[in-house]
Amino acid sequence: MWSGFGIKDSGEFYPVSLQFGGLQRCGSGRFSNVYCGPMTSPIHKEIALKNAWSDTETRHLPTTQYPEIQILSKIFHPAISNLLYFYSMNANEKTVHCLVLDYMPNEMARLRDQGVKFDILDAKLYTFQLFSAIGHLASKNIVHMDIKPQNVIMDRTKGMLKLADFGNARRLETNEKTGGSYQVTRFYRPPELLFGCEKFTPAIDIWSATCVAFELFANRVLFKGKDTKDQITLIIGVFGYPTDEDIKSIGVKRPRVARKEARGIETFTSKMLDSDIYEFMKSTLKIDPKKRKSAVDVLKMPIFDVIKAVPRKKRSNGIEIPDLVRYTEMNHRRETEVEPAADIETTEKAEKESKSSSSHSGEEDNRK
Repeated sequence: MWSGFGIKDSGEFYPVSLQFGGLQRCGSGRFSNVYCGPMTSPIHKEIALKNAWSDTETRHLPTTQYPEIQILSKIFHPAISNLLYFYSMNANEKTVHCLVLDYMPNEMARLRDQGVKFDILDAKLYTFQLFSAIGHLASKNIVHMDIKPQNVIMDRTKGMLKLADFGNARRLETNEKTGGSYQVTRFYRPPELLFGCEKFTPAIDIWSATCVAFELFANRVLFKGKDTKDQITLIIGVFGYPTDEDIKSIGVKRPRVARKEARGIETFTSKMLDSDIYEFMKSTLKIDPKKRKSAVDVLKMPIFDVIKAVPRKKRSNGIEIPDLVRYTEMNHRRETEVEPAADIETTEKAEKESKSSSSHSGEEDNRK
């Protein structure tokens, strides 16, 4: 039993006791491990438990102020791996922040590595859900900053997708925020970051999500550069060298690569996709981030007409396409799974109790 916190619709935290069944490790990264299995209290539900340990910048922060928890407490959407509960524990003299998240059984990257191919209907269905997620983030002035197949989870049977792992996400207090340009995994990094721009906007996620969508349709990486310079060369080879207007808009120096005539996305991809897919890609893959279509506008494009049709079409497994009406809504009430057990003023006390009860144990206790 762990002393943790739930999240009210207002974003406030309330104390709650948490209990799990036998959790198994199902993923790992540089700063976190992910476990999957049943939660048994206060609700019965399959969950993902992300255990993240603090880096130098966050090691003095209490769990309630941990950046990923702060961001996830502000959002709630059916296409996002939502934060349900959280708690903290001590392991090897470090604070481990434990995030209880929505679970889905499949990861896009693993499916790709297993040779799974998506048909056109499913590819459009998953792309729609991905863009609905980043539309919700943009409405909350949040940028994910690391959209890639490894952070896209799915339930292939139901045809549902969720955007996961908000460890690199940023809150934009205004429309833009300054930060280092070395962000986002290279294959999915937009031109402005490759060129050295240090202003973050929701358009970063638009570029990354389009690259992921291409993999759903084509089953291969769109821009697979060997390094940053090669990535820039590939993109310029498709869209042409940035214009004076582009450079001024982005606010960077001219990239020091050879000037090439634009081949166009159709030629670059051997005209392998349908015209409505190319129309979508050309609206979102723009050198100038200000010219990229927003996620909300993307959701209105003809590419998605087939998945909005009534009656809903059946997928290749015979199951109907999920009802997508609520996905286009940018504001969702957080589903409180259990009534708050105490007033929010007890939060600090509960957090201290959580750390104290775990000081004798390591991360392995989560598997019990």
